Amino acid sequence: MSHRPLATPLILALTAVAATVLGCPPEENPAEGEGEGEGEGEGQPPFVIVDAGVVDEPDEPCVDDAFEDNDTQSTAAPIADGATIDARLCGTDDDWFALDVGDGCTVSATMEQIPEPPSEDATAVFVANVSIVLVDVDTGVLVGTGIGVGLREALNARVPGAGRYGVRVRSGGGESTNVDYRLSVGVSCGDDVVCPADDDDEDNDDIASATTLDRGVGRDGAVCGNDPDFFNLPVNADCMADVFATFSHARGDIDLQLVNRADGAVVASSASTSDNERIRRLVDPATTLGRIFLFNGSDVNVGNAYRLTVDHICLGDVSCPADDVFEPNNSRAAATTIGRNDGAIGAVCGTDEDFYGVTPESGCTTTFSVAFQNSEGNLDIELQNGSGTVLQSSATNGNNETVAFTAPNTNRVVLRIFGRSGAQARYTLRTSTVCP
Repeated sequence: MSHRPLATPLILALTAVAATVLGCPPEENPAEGEGEGEGEGEGQPPFVIVDAGVVDEPDEPCVDDAFEDNDTQSTAAPIADGATIDARLCGTDDDWFALDVGDGCTVSATMEQIPEPPSEDATAVFVANVSIVLVDVDTGVLVGTGIGVGLREALNARVPGAGRYGVRVRSGGGESTNVDYRLSVGVSCGDDVVCPADDDDEDNDDIASATTLDRGVGRDGAVCGNDPDFFNLPVNADCMADVFATFSHARGDIDLQLVNRADGAVVASSASTSDNERIRRLVDPATTLGRIFLFNGSDVNVGNAYRLTVDHICLGDVSCPADDVFEPNNSRAAATTIGRNDGAIGAVCGTDEDFYGVTPESGCTTTFSVAFQNSEGNLDIELQNGSGTVLQSSATNGNNETVAFTAPNTNRVVLRIFGRSGAQARYTLRTSTVCP
């Protein structure tokens, strides 16, 4: 918003400490006012009060997009499977986009903000508080929620049944937001791929023949019997891989792993009885790749279809006050679980501390290392037991804090990362374990 001064430069020079200017009245003309009862103390006051304030000029109006009026689920604009569109949020409006989805299908959507170029004195691109959700437009039931950091947010959600579903783009907290964005929507269904024919990426059944994916783009596939699928991780070094698979668990239990490229050893895994599996981990893409497979699969004629998305989260993608993808992990009870040889990227935002829980191996030494830029904010760390007793701590003025803990048992320990005197900073956390 711009401001236009109303006072002249001479008057502005007199406004040192107040919002008004005290000035002398014009000299009295003896030829005027005589005989009109304007003696001393009457007529003009001894000082003239001149307003030296400013007038707020209104913001330029936000020009909405061609999909308006699509502010409610009943007025949702139609969108086709595979479509990519450019649109705009104005003020507190929501944008709704609807499509028909069949039973057993998964909707994938990505939304990326298109920010205005930063000004010359700006230190970073402005990131608006915008999110996406998937909603059944007939019932209003929430089906899926997007997750992301920085300018990008993505969702993968399997629908509970055939129907019309809406992707809703909304500003967080009811804030007034003017922002351009690009939305892509895709649908994949359980009967798109049939076993034993498998999928188009075959033969990618071992490490040597791993498929290379496009980062952030959903890929449809299938696992048949004991025939797993391997894929390279399209992520940058020193970034955290975000690997997300959606499927219908009722049609086959699919699990997800990250494995060592050299020997196939499991580095991380996600194995549940839900309709999705997700792994977020700091990895070296040169030495790590992904594996998706059917749990206890044996019959090649039996399998399940899936949609797989691989994205990454780098240190530059997190910021305050937006924080990181592990929120809320602001207390020991809500600590994010990580492994003994693991890693994460996050941010401490003032009094909003971060906690990570690790189950150690008895007799082994686990080192916790947190790297950050002290010029951004000075972070300290504490290692606590389940009762909150501090076992070890590190509080230096450098760019790294480290503690090494030799576990007497397998009781869970919690690492607390916090800002000294309320400081805030981004960080990279790594854990490594050595056993005798």
